[in-house]
Amino acid sequence: MTTPSAAPDRAADLDYIRETLAARPLFCHFPRHLEKNFLETRVESSGFYIQTGQWPLLFMFSVIVAVAWIYFPALLSVQDYLQLKFIEIPLGVTILFIIFGHRIPVVRRHFHRVMFPVALFQLITIQLHILISAGNGYFLYSILNLLICMLLIALGLRFTFKVLLALYMTAGVAALALGAAIRLPLDMLAFGYYYGIFGAVVSALAGIAERQERFAFLQELLVNYQSEELTRLNRQLDRIAHQDALTGIPNRRSFDLAAEREWEIALREQQPLSLLLLDVDFFKRYNDTYGHEGGDHCLQAVARAIHDTLLRPADLAARYGGEEFVLLLPGADATGAAEVAERVLQAVDARRITHASSSVAPHVTVSIGVTTVTPTPGQPLQEALRQADTALYQAKEQGRHQYRVFRAPPPEEALEG
Repeated sequence: MTTPSAAPDRAADLDYIRETLAARPLFCHFPRHLEKNFLETRVESSGFYIQTGQWPLLFMFSVIVAVAWIYFPALLSVQDYLQLKFIEIPLGVTILFIIFGHRIPVVRRHFHRVMFPVALFQLITIQLHILISAGNGYFLYSILNLLICMLLIALGLRFTFKVLLALYMTAGVAALALGAAIRLPLDMLAFGYYYGIFGAVVSALAGIAERQERFAFLQELLVNYQSEELTRLNRQLDRIAHQDALTGIPNRRSFDLAAEREWEIALREQQPLSLLLLDVDFFKRYNDTYGHEGGDHCLQAVARAIHDTLLRPADLAARYGGEEFVLLLPGADATGAAEVAERVLQAVDARRITHASSSVAPHVTVSIGVTTVTPTPGQPLQEALRQADTALYQAKEQGRHQYRVFRAPPPEEALEG
């Protein structure tokens, strides 16, 4: 699957992709980073084609060699088995390299650069074989072998149109030059038919297929970009839905979901769960004195102080509403909850947020209600919240700027109530 490139400007990429898909130019060459990704996809597809067709390819080569040895033994034995030494064995080695060389990391990293000279050697070798066998019965078979080789190079090695065209032209010129140098018979009309026309047709078909692949690559890239953008927007919406807009910490909804989940876990595993409900002391006075903007800054500072006291990933601090905050401490016993409450008091005090209208301190303070519950079947989460709220009320009644731990009333008082 195509993966989005690590382009420095994704917006520019998207503009380019949309414009190219809309215009669908006859010749399409990508910017450098997209071209690199496209070529990587072609290397992957080449590896797939080679692995899929490796055994048929070896079988076909074996049949070609067998036909030559069975039906043209005299041709193979001339000049001390020249064809075997300089044609069939080198071709077999290059075919094996194409099949298994793809698995070598350095070859895979520079696949087309490595395979270009290999393919060039194959084409030149077979053309020399055609020239050597001119005038005997193996001439036609040599031409067919060349055509098969040209097709396999175009389909299997996945060179781009420009590279494939350069490969065919270089191999043709080199073969003619070598043939003339060693005085082999040259039939230019036949060469033009079996190599020139066939190479042009194969190159044109490869170019048409590559053009469609390029558009498909851009289309897939566009879909991936849009999918990533949609995922990012969904995450952003989810964060907005679960984050308090003013303080940046989780909101009431996020707390409710986390509390229900942790309550079920605590019930199943019979583990304690602690809740801290806290309130900014004399916050209405603060708003009256410093204005709502000052009140917002105060809540933001308190939220940061509270959040910074949490030491475990599972702990959660959330804005409960107005000037109220809540802390969820899964697995924390009463001692641990009291330690967190003490840290919260100290952290808010350490901020030294001036509060001239406070009756308990010259700076902003908080009051905290603490409860620790090991849930029992049928016991609702709301009971724990009620206990924390009761403890918070006690902290306020007893002078504020402190925490109080909920204590269940004796059975007699509970009956009287």
